[in-house]
Amino acid sequence: MSKKLQELLEEFFRAGEGQEITFEADEDTIRKLDLILTSLAQKTEIGNKTLRVKKRRP
Repeated sequence: MSKKLQELLEEFFRAGEGQEITFEADEDTIRKLDLILTSLAQKTEIGNKTLRVKKRRP
């Protein structure tokens, strides 16, 4: 796992429930992050090198 992906995941887990988070990274990292968050039952929206998610309980 890349350092950047790890940092983004840590940011996600620190966020409170219901908080909307926007992540910015290269396309490959965004794609991987999307796969991980989707597997955690999170609804995501991918933009141009961004990923937006509203944290909710799985």
